[in-house]
Amino acid sequence: MLQSTEYASIKLLDLVKSMYGVPRFGRSNDIALFFSEDASLRNKYMIGLIFVFAIIMGIAALWFIILIILRLLGYRVGCASGAPATIPAEPIVENQKGSVCTDETGEFIVMQGDQNRVNRTRILFFLSIISAVAASAVFLKSSFQVQKSLQNFYEYSENIRDKFARLPESLDVAISSSTEFHTPKDEVVADLTTFCPTSSGNVGGQDPSEITANLTNALNAIADLALEPSFGNFNASMEDINDVLDDAVSFMSFLESPMEPWFISLLVCVGVLLILIVYLFSCAWKAGKEGYVFAGDSGKNCNDKVLHRVAIPLFSLLLAGVWFVTSVAFTSSTANADFCYSEITTGNTVLSFVRNLQYDENSTFFQLVDDYLYGCTDGISAALPKSYEFNAALSNSRSLMDTFISLDVTELDAACSGDATSVMAKMQTLSTELDGLITDYSNAYDNISCETIAPLMQKAVYEVGCNSVSSSLLWIFASGLCLSIFGTIVLSLRSATQRPEIYLLNTIDASEDGDNSYIEDSYY
Repeated sequence: MLQSTEYASIKLLDLVKSMYGVPRFGRSNDIALFFSEDASLRNKYMIGLIFVFAIIMGIAALWFIILIILRLLGYRVGCASGAPATIPAEPIVENQKGSVCTDETGEFIVMQGDQNRVNRTRILFFLSIISAVAASAVFLKSSFQVQKSLQNFYEYSENIRDKFARLPESLDVAISSSTEFHTPKDEVVADLTTFCPTSSGNVGGQDPSEITANLTNALNAIADLALEPSFGNFNASMEDINDVLDDAVSFMSFLESPMEPWFISLLVCVGVLLILIVYLFSCAWKAGKEGYVFAGDSGKNCNDKVLHRVAIPLFSLLLAGVWFVTSVAFTSSTANADFCYSEITTGNTVLSFVRNLQYDENSTFFQLVDDYLYGCTDGISAALPKSYEFNAALSNSRSLMDTFISLDVTELDAACSGDATSVMAKMQTLSTELDGLITDYSNAYDNISCETIAPLMQKAVYEVGCNSVSSSLLWIFASGLCLSIFGTIVLSLRSATQRPEIYLLNTIDASEDGDNSYIEDSYY
């Protein structure tokens, strides 16, 4: 259980709990079903996630459909179609006869209500621009956090995969070394049995007969790994385990580095979107400074072709992409919450994954996952007890052998009945053999020990998967949603990028030739 690991006190983020409760419209939120061999069970979970994805994309689709309809309706819906605002104006007359004022100012009158409507549109446009820029900055930062968190998860998984991949070869070498060690070991054990059953005195303050007896027992405890069924069975199961790990790491290969195409594309698209936001802002600012333009006037601001044929269509396309990424982040965050909420509250979700992969509770793979995540009490795996016993026997023999070799040969010969010189020479040779066995076995043991694998797996699942990944996904969802909403408001109010058009309520000849050119110099 989770309570037996250093992550027993891990706390669920409050928002993760909320994401776990996202409606699935009658579908399951049991993420373990995703790994089931039963297609109907997989679909039961996956369709629920599709509904989650559709929540955000449905809002985006409805908004964009409305904008398209308004665009098709054109001037019938005014500036809601994206066309410049068109408002009435009255010319200032100079006398009772109604002649138009033709002085140098060329002024006309616009109703205050119409002026306020234009101002409100432009203010909301500017506020949305500022909000979209701020959301873009948070979105970019969150993107880097998500990428880094996912890369950490990938690296932990890859590290585990690599260690298990090296195991079959290193374990074969250790088994062979163990078999070779037994011949000189048996000779030394036979000599030690009769060398010093009792001693006539201490050597270096220690009883040589006791040291000899302890060393004999320690050497006898070093088994021939080739004769241990547990090691043979474990080595045979490695091929299947490595296949599972290879498939998992290969599936996550797109998380390997920040240079992956998906991440570079995301950054480029957000960067271009930011440039377009600034461009639209400059267009709106310029249009506000230049003021009104007479309806039908050919003068346009900010290069009409660039604005209408490039900037706004590209902005719309990228904005739709942001909505899509936001929906993916929302769905991913929900799936992450499904896992983390269940795993942290029950401590059984990962094992449910393994069961659904058709590994029963007696299989080596199941027991290893159980141990590395929830067990490894005192650094000992219940799935591999013999490996820990063998490692302990090697360590104990090494320690006692060092003690024996450190004894003075002359004093040892006097205290014991056997030939100390002969026994010590064989012990020196066996010591070299033991060092080789320890090295060979460590190469295998270090790849599967609790001290090596458990921290990697627990950090990947709890520290990364249910902490940094959870928080970064929530941030990218929140910032992406803000960017999507404010960006779409900017798109909806794109008429602010153009000068408002006016038309005169009364057509009055300003002069004999009917010149109305003063309108071009009008202002508000």
